[in-house]
Amino acid sequence: MPVIAIVNQKGGTGKTTLAINLAAAFAELYPTLLLDADPQGSALDWADSRATPQMNLDAYELPSGDLLRELRALSDTYEWIIIDGPPGIGRTSADAVRVADIVLIPSKPSPFDVWACSDIVDAVKARQETTGGVPRAAFVITMARPRTLLLAQVGAALAEYGIPALSGRTTERVAYPTTAIEGKSVLDGRDKTAQQEILAIRDEIEELAK
Repeated sequence: MPVIAIVNQKGGTGKTTLAINLAAAFAELYPTLLLDADPQGSALDWADSRATPQMNLDAYELPSGDLLRELRALSDTYEWIIIDGPPGIGRTSADAVRVADIVLIPSKPSPFDVWACSDIVDAVKARQETTGGVPRAAFVITMARPRTLLLAQVGAALAEYGIPALSGRTTERVAYPTTAIEGKSVLDGRDKTAQQEILAIRDEIEELAK
């Protein structure tokens, strides 16, 4: 039962958008749980607004208390758990990193977003040093504009952190907000490119979890 924590100290990185769409994508194949650790509760709002609940997908607020014990108790029910982490570096973010098998760090292709990743990268590396490399971690570039010089520069800047970036990324597409506001994922919509983006990221995560 791999646990994916999607975390970044900076808001506005597309973290929740990535979390809900990946949850929907994994739920196409596996029983999946989406845990909302963001005080704004946007992932739960999205789940509650779905006109037709998706089979294999449940969503709850991140449980308090012994998170690791709580997640172990769910191992017979779910095959994948996705945590939509809070913005900022605090106890909840640290707990999400501690229980995760994979940490995804979403970053928009801008220098400010790249610089803002430093603290969460430090937290992940500190955890890896005590566990022999767990959790695995990767950047996910979000809201990108394809084939731009800035995108290439951001990729090079992220590489300096010593954490790889997934080759899959999301681009600026209206399908992401328009499906979310309807309580849907891009997999429910008509934008084939957006669907391919999310499925490509899901496939990479599956490989990363092996």
